[in-house]
Amino acid sequence: MYSREVAVTSTTTLNFTMSNSVVAGHGGRALRFSGASNTLIHNISAHGIGCAGLSLEGGILSSLARGNSVLQHSTVHDFALWKRTYNPGIAFGGVGNSFVHNTVYGGPHSAMLGSCNDCLFAYNNISDMCYESTDTGAFYTGRSWIRRGNVMHNNIFSHIRTTEHTVLGAPSVQAIYLDDQMSGFEIFNNTFIDCQKGTFIGGGRRNHVYNNYYEDCDDAVHLDARGLTWQKASCSKDGTFFQEMEAVHYDKPPWSTHYPELLTIFNEHPCYPTDSSFTSNTYCKCKHFADVSDTQIHDWYATASNNVEKCN
Repeated sequence: MYSREVAVTSTTTLNFTMSNSVVAGHGGRALRFSGASNTLIHNISAHGIGCAGLSLEGGILSSLARGNSVLQHSTVHDFALWKRTYNPGIAFGGVGNSFVHNTVYGGPHSAMLGSCNDCLFAYNNISDMCYESTDTGAFYTGRSWIRRGNVMHNNIFSHIRTTEHTVLGAPSVQAIYLDDQMSGFEIFNNTFIDCQKGTFIGGGRRNHVYNNYYEDCDDAVHLDARGLTWQKASCSKDGTFFQEMEAVHYDKPPWSTHYPELLTIFNEHPCYPTDSSFTSNTYCKCKHFADVSDTQIHDWYATASNNVEKCN
């Protein structure tokens, strides 16, 4: 079956399973599930797709009610054939969902893209991505202080580089891209092979990067403090990040109890990458571990320690 639009779409699914299917030759997305609760997407093969591959979102942000939905053991490749950017292999969203044991490769832009709370990304294999774009990531999320509590572990990222000529600016792509002060990620036990940058923290807070392995990367990690310069307005007391916090009533349960660090954020150097850390990582044949000095990282109230050059 072929179509010009989305192959399978649902706006509310409850206790639903889709498994052991091939979705190919569609002009829109392969699968799109929004408002999902206790939904399982298992062993889907999606390829030859004009736009995005698989999309899963569920849960309620205001109450932090979990979607408890899972996308697993699926493969997406040769997608975004028509719309080349912002059409990822896997689009994620919601609260409390899992994206595990998936394989995504052969896309011009991002492999996984979206925003989540308390989501799990584990045992995914992502390769040969971002080859036709710049200022993006194989895994991309950004621009929020409230989208937090996410965990990434035991993923493999390989061959994340721009290979096509870029017209505007120098090519810059990263395996994991936490853009524009995205905060509250735990990133550990991941492997990065042949990436322009491995893990990129664009000014975000409380991002903990540890026990990862980087090989043949230009820079293993990146940290900046953009909240002190061009993005200062976003992290001010009347900025967009605080407006987001107020919209979900961050100072009242369940937010105040689930993310208590938000209660004191304006007393703890709000525009700095405060409490972000790179610890106990290993790197091999990379040009640099970090593209800023340890001293600069510490001056931004962040940490870099026990990172060792050693090849596996």
